[in-house]
Amino acid sequence: MVTRQEVVVNYEGCGNTVGAEVVVLPLKEDVLRSIYEAFAEWSTRFSFVCTKNCAACCTQNVTMTAVEGEVIHRLIRENGREGWLAEKLQAKWATVRPRMTTNDFAGACLQGADVHPEECGNMSPCPFLENGCCQIYEVRPFSCRCFASEQRCLSETSALLPEHYLSASTAVMQIIEHLGQGEYWGNMLDVLSALCDLPENRNYYATVLPTSFADQSRIQVIKAKPLPGFLLLDEEMGKIAPLLDAIFTRKVGEKTVESILNGR
Repeated sequence: MVTRQEVVVNYEGCGNTVGAEVVVLPLKEDVLRSIYEAFAEWSTRFSFVCTKNCAACCTQNVTMTAVEGEVIHRLIRENGREGWLAEKLQAKWATVRPRMTTNDFAGACLQGADVHPEECGNMSPCPFLENGCCQIYEVRPFSCRCFASEQRCLSETSALLPEHYLSASTAVMQIIEHLGQGEYWGNMLDVLSALCDLPENRNYYATVLPTSFADQSRIQVIKAKPLPGFLLLDEEMGKIAPLLDAIFTRKVGEKTVESILNGR
């Protein structure tokens, strides 16, 4: 059993207990929303300069889980914008697809393997940008939510962020991946394309997309993995532990997020 205090420090005891047969929608979406909220509250301590129409970091180099993709598809269906999404997905450009998930990379590092971060993918503007504004902003994945900077981003400059913010963002990505373990993980456009073949999406997309479209996209995605432990330095824990604690103790119904992630 993993206690809350142990979870805050390491969270290595979750194993493979969470899968599609244990945590099903909409519970996963409720947990995801709780994680988003906890991170947003924790992030208020930073002085970010990001504003509306500031889209320098909004590229096609975004990864996400199937859980996050299903939330996006639901919004698209509710607003009758399936045709709009199909057009955007068909226009996706070639990109470098990650071959290791965040938890794959963390697990390899924790085992002492000599691994290096993969090269960035397509840095072209995200197809969901219109006039500098995100058209799926309310359901954007976490990889987009954690993009920020304490200085204005220009073509010749990069984002400026404290190291512990980057470490915290990676830890949250690991938790979200654990939530969606066993399901699609990869480039945002590939995951959304693969999900077009879900029963609730198939009736529409089967009539407007090539027959092999979802199959080809599934080749490009990999499976999300369980959380092997965090890649956090001891000196960072004092700043990041409150965030992890806020996430794991948050209630979804009668259970805490910690209990749900542990399959209890």
